[in-house]
Amino acid sequence: MNPIQDFFDIELVKGITVLNFFCILWVIGCIVCLFMYLRRIRISKQMLLAISQTAKKRKVSSFIKSDSSSDYSVWVTDLVSVPMVLGLKEVILLPEKQFSETELEVILQHEIQHVKNHDIYIKQFSNILMIIYWWFLPIYWLNNNINLALEIRADAKATKHLEKADVLKYAYTLVDIEDRFDFTAISKSLSISSNFFLQESPNVLLYRINYLLNSDFKRKSNALILLIVILLPFISNIIILEPWYEYPHKNDGTISETELIEGAYLCEEDGIYYIIYQNKKSLVSDPEELISIGVPIREEE
Repeated sequence: MNPIQDFFDIELVKGITVLNFFCILWVIGCIVCLFMYLRRIRISKQMLLAISQTAKKRKVSSFIKSDSSSDYSVWVTDLVSVPMVLGLKEVILLPEKQFSETELEVILQHEIQHVKNHDIYIKQFSNILMIIYWWFLPIYWLNNNINLALEIRADAKATKHLEKADVLKYAYTLVDIEDRFDFTAISKSLSISSNFFLQESPNVLLYRINYLLNSDFKRKSNALILLIVILLPFISNIIILEPWYEYPHKNDGTISETELIEGAYLCEEDGIYYIIYQNKKSLVSDPEELISIGVPIREEE
């Protein structure tokens, strides 16, 4: 027998095995994580309602040059302390602070790319994965790296057509304004709606600056590696590994249930049952069991 299967088949209490226990624990964890997720969404909606009633509502074109396809709504409010994107509404929130023209250009171009890339859907998909796989610790590492990848992609597209000097200015601006932002409670509550700009971890900003300075984001992944990564989940389900075991010679000469049903029958003589199989007659002590699986009763030929 498989020792792993044996472990999961251990009965902890009557009717509940180790596998049942882990399944129950997983379901409870999913419910708790889902409840916390929905609660954060509800709080975010309440915060957004408060912001929408007091914010100064403008357009991107009010601050920087922008074409009609990128002229998203910009809400200026003192209820948030960092710029952020509300992806589902395609609204950019700006804290009510004094920014230079260069700073506004960097901030808004970055946030515009998040809206255009529909990063909110990727982030929410990542949140759903964390709800389902809450017990799998690497999923949190994956979520952090997805957020980092979204930031780097937004930086890459925002600086795609800039000269090297302008890219350096973009990077310098990120560093310069980083100390001016502080996560207030309301900003953290809204983070589920897609807080895509500066993260709490300084390592995130460090990665972004390194990518900008080294232009590493312009290198594309190897197509073969990407293909292998995509096919790996499917290939892993095709290959089945089973443990080696010694052939059970004690089962030699036995017949399967299907062979018994199709090739054997019961007969009765003076209240005693016999089973006939391949013209061989054997006494049966418990005919009810054979009858229950479908072995027919006939008169002896």
